[in-house]
Amino acid sequence: MDVQHTAVAVSDLDATKAFYEDGLGLTHDQDFYAGETHHYYVTGDELDTAIQFVHEEGQSVSPSGIVHLAVRVEDVEATVEALVAATDCPVTNGPLTIEAAGARAAFVEDPDGYEVEIFSPLE
Repeated sequence: MDVQHTAVAVSDLDATKAFYEDGLGLTHDQDFYAGETHHYYVTGDELDTAIQFVHEEGQSVSPSGIVHLAVRVEDVEATVEALVAATDCPVTNGPLTIEAAGARAAFVEDPDGYEVEIFSPLE
């Protein structure tokens, strides 16, 4: 069994694309409409998992219940710096070293207020 994707509701798909694709460098994989709802997928370089963004015009979004999404990168500091420069997103914590998790990490907010952990395993 494998995890294929996680779906999250978004209020502004263009801002979401700018954050995850332009800011983080994830890649558009596929998209489709089911009625009025646009389903838009992004993936990373190595895993067969995706994030599915679900957008319906006029839909309000509350990021309740999701603690964070995590994205593995090569360089936390460089990624956060580039992401903030590209999207002006707030950094909520870090960068910092989390010894117990064996990682370097920073936490930022996406356009809908979802927290995104940018992390790199310690060597």
